[in-house]
Amino acid sequence: MATRRVVTIATADGAHAEETGRLVAERLGYRHVNEAIIERAAALAGVSPAEVAALEKPRALVDRILGSLARATMIDPTFGVITPDLEGDEADLRRMIRAAIEAVAAEGEAVIVAHGAAMQLGGQPEVLRVFVTASPEVRACRIAHAAGGSLEAARKAVERADRARAGYFRGFYQLASEQPHHYDLVLSTDGLTPEQAATVIAAAAAA
Repeated sequence: MATRRVVTIATADGAHAEETGRLVAERLGYRHVNEAIIERAAALAGVSPAEVAALEKPRALVDRILGSLARATMIDPTFGVITPDLEGDEADLRRMIRAAIEAVAAEGEAVIVAHGAAMQLGGQPEVLRVFVTASPEVRACRIAHAAGGSLEAARKAVERADRARAGYFRGFYQLASEQPHHYDLVLSTDGLTPEQAATVIAAAAAA
């Protein structure tokens, strides 16, 4: 049994963080939860982001989301691959995701792949905070290969994603810039496969 009951994995586009997170969950026997899964569970439960935003303590609504998540993942292991279109603005959606992350973490035995989860759950001794990243050029090459597009377009996509990520941290966590010390473990997948990265993370969680 791992000594860390929750692993958060922060993502960078093209770093293979999602695949790594799923492998970590398999190795530890934990649930794999990402933002897309939470959004789909909320949609199935009939919960809108605005409902969560309107409540000071949205525990009842989050319970509905988590119940929907548990039922759906038992039936369909690919649940969460497609993100639904939920009504509500981006801020409301983020509040819903953050509330659900808190609830998932409280239950434990979860790998949460969401770039803000480490900041949200920082300081909790049972949480291992990981950042899976790679150099911009490697990430761009992977994105171009996967999409069948040009390398130049992929480079611009990486730049846009990184700017959006930085803006998210400023807006929701008042961080001027993301730093390595915000994480317990930082892994570059420039020279690591998702399987190798997952082995390192699982070992750190169990140490």
